[in-house]
Amino acid sequence: MHPSPYTHFDPQALLADLFGNREIVRTVLGAFGDWRSTAEGELRAAADAGSAPQLARITHALRGTLAQIHAAAGADMASALEQRCKSPAPGFVPGRSDIDALLHELGAVAGEVADYLERN
Repeated sequence: MHPSPYTHFDPQALLADLFGNREIVRTVLGAFGDWRSTAEGELRAAADAGSAPQLARITHALRGTLAQIHAAAGADMASALEQRCKSPAPGFVPGRSDIDALLHELGAVAGEVADYLERN
């Protein structure tokens, strides 16, 4: 068995979740591109507004979606930021630097998703 070329999400785990139905996997992953663009815009808007509650809501949704496609690192990053926003340290105001790593990970996941869709 060859090691998976994907390190940012696990298409085989997603395929198993969806009972081996490759068409449904393609549909789910095909929607990821549009969803990612929207999510990134919402992340940037919340960070630019300095809104911890808004960022907590967005990262909660991100965490769920990333977990569903087995993008564990991204889901963990979203979860950590969600918790930081839900229980902020005194004086914490989120900004762009708080979302940079998560945006980078979303890009990495998207690149792998695109590669998977092209190959499968």
